Amino acid sequence: MIGLYILCLILMCFMVVFLFIRLHFNKAGYNHGLKRDVMIVLGYPAKKDGSMSPILRERINKAADLYHAGIAEIVICSGAAVANNHVEADVMARALVKLGVDCSQIIRETKAKNTYENLIKSRKIMHERGLKKVVIVTSPWHLRKASSYAFRLEIEHTLENSKVPKEFFIGVGFIYVYVYIQMFIIYLRFYKGRQ
Repeated sequence: MIGLYILCLILMCFMVVFLFIRLHFNKAGYNHGLKRDVMIVLGYPAKKDGSMSPILRERINKAADLYHAGIAEIVICSGAAVANNHVEADVMARALVKLGVDCSQIIRETKAKNTYENLIKSRKIMHERGLKKVVIVTSPWHLRKASSYAFRLEIEHTLENSKVPKEFFIGVGFIYVYVYIQMFIIYLRFYKGRQ
């Protein structure tokens, strides 16, 4: 019986966090086939051998599909070597070329170590090249976090989500819980810093 109460308490806490995140982290709409100046593909660590992780693979597949559909001709691959020695932007760019994306249309942003830096450094590239409208490509559970940062940075954007990797299908609920708790902690740190 105590276990049931604890489970209910945990579920209630998550629901509060979920509602809080939905209220305090804005999310843009989906792109729905609109042409954009540029596409930003947010990085995710490659495997230790340098091959694409399932999450990165799905983001790249989505980006290649959008490129071939003519949504954006320029692709910014953003991500440094965070979890290992393999630079995420380089791994993504190589994979995009294999999927038929013109290498001259790929910009590698290789310094960003987190989502906020991905968008700050990509925004700088956009300003330098006169690019204004962007579609951000990332995983479904990552859309709200990325979009809220883009709003904060005043980036005119829409969103496209990649597929959930088949390897992660059963655990996707846990990923959402992890990301939403992470966002809640980020909000608390940001709020504390403003006082």
